Amino acid sequence: SCCRLRVLQHAPLAVLHRLPASSRAFVARTTCLCSLTKVRNRAMTSSLAHPDADGGVLSTERQLRMRRVLTNTALSFDGDETKEAAIYQLLKHVKIDPDGGILNLVDNPMGQKSKVPALTKNSLQTVEAVFAAFRTVSNPAAMIFTSSRMLHRQLYDADGVEHLRRELSRLRMGHRIVEFSFIGANLMELSLAVGCILLTLYHVFKIFCHKENVPPVTAICQDAASEKLVSDSPCQKGANVQIGEVNPRYLSEAEFWLADLPRLQNLSCLRLLAYAHPNLLEKRRKQFCNGNDMARAILEGFLSCKDQYLTDAQLAEEVAKVIVQSDGLEHTDDYVEELCSLNPSQALCKLQVYKNEGRLKSDEQHNPKILDRVCRLNLFLFGELICFGMLVTICFMLGTLEFFHKICRCSLILTDPTAPMMTCALFFLLFLNQALGIMHIGWLLRWRVETFIFGGTDAVVSTEEKHIMQMYLGELVERIWGLKVLNGFQKLTILLGLNDDDLQQLVVEESDAKAAVIASIRKYMDKRGLSSGFNAALTYAVAG
Repeated sequence: SCCRLRVLQHAPLAVLHRLPASSRAFVARTTCLCSLTKVRNRAMTSSLAHPDADGGVLSTERQLRMRRVLTNTALSFDGDETKEAAIYQLLKHVKIDPDGGILNLVDNPMGQKSKVPALTKNSLQTVEAVFAAFRTVSNPAAMIFTSSRMLHRQLYDADGVEHLRRELSRLRMGHRIVEFSFIGANLMELSLAVGCILLTLYHVFKIFCHKENVPPVTAICQDAASEKLVSDSPCQKGANVQIGEVNPRYLSEAEFWLADLPRLQNLSCLRLLAYAHPNLLEKRRKQFCNGNDMARAILEGFLSCKDQYLTDAQLAEEVAKVIVQSDGLEHTDDYVEELCSLNPSQALCKLQVYKNEGRLKSDEQHNPKILDRVCRLNLFLFGELICFGMLVTICFMLGTLEFFHKICRCSLILTDPTAPMMTCALFFLLFLNQALGIMHIGWLLRWRVETFIFGGTDAVVSTEEKHIMQMYLGELVERIWGLKVLNGFQKLTILLGLNDDDLQQLVVEESDAKAAVIASIRKYMDKRGLSSGFNAALTYAVAG
């Protein structure tokens, strides 16, 4: 990959100028060298049809496949029958697209695979998107209607409080605290619905505001920015040309489509129980805590490198140098590697141990006095843990209160002989929709994929990584709206139904290694009778 990148960096600029204006504009907004490499590959691939053009080379797998198709060459079946090949090459086929598949969302692929079909929704997914839009509108409207009506009846009617007491006495809960709990639950539900709707409208306002205030990028600026990206000339790189960034409008659109609308689909105070779910407490804690950020700041002060913006690995390396020099002994490679793999919190604890034992030997550029602030960090972490525990407890108590209120209210309405049948059905459907959304499965699955892609090995999305994720989602929304092969309804269904499968198909690329391994394993399983008998019977019934 590095050799290919070095070769592509010397590609003639005239090849890149053959790209359409829209593609050159996207290159101008893309600062990732890997993304630029794919654009150059696409340009060189399109020039293969012209003998006089400076062409490139297609990937080996695709070139062999195309050659077999054009020459009608028979396939060779020399797959390995053993399962050891699958074990040793388990993830050999997995490749992460450097630009997340953004450059594959094109109207005319021109030599590279288009990922637009991966986003296109089928009939069932289209129905799901339409139903999601209906839930987005009906759920908050029903919340506001029911909670405001109950509050008006309980607080402003002459016999509202007495009526509530009579209803609670039917459930043997005629206590004053239960009355206040019912009123508080209705007030909390109304406030939540109004607040989320206002937040959504704020993002809509930002979309139209940025649409009016941000001027369009002209073709001259696009060409100049593209030339600056691909040029090797120091003068050209230092030219006063600004490379376009993601339009803030699309950042707000990404927030609107991927956060606001899914939140409104099953909005309720029952969602507070999801934050206190026992299986997600550790993940919530890692998101809530900022110990590594605080430790990184102390280490930067100790090393006097706050303006250098070192990575965690570089900070660990500098700490490892200090520890090795302090020991004054020869250490094994395993021990040095262990020191270099420490995170900022662990590296800071290691330095604190050496300082307390009097073994720390620092240079003049180091500031060992700042290590005295580790006690502040420990106090901060303890307070942070207490706050997290209080937050989980409050979410659990409020969610339980709302669940208790919903159960009692549903029982009272269903057992009230004077209540209309339509009112009973609507309230039951509202409660059912909110109960299904206590744990938003779609959001949870997409959150897991986003954490896998952007979180790294620690499975925690930091502030910087979250910014990268927002930039990526903004570029993705902009790219979807710019596709001419899709109509407006298809684009709306894609944005309404964008899920974890779509992100995985965009980001992950596969090679022929997986197909070869799967074919070998299928042959191995068939020979040893390990295939599913039911599936084999269905296959035989259909295909013979």
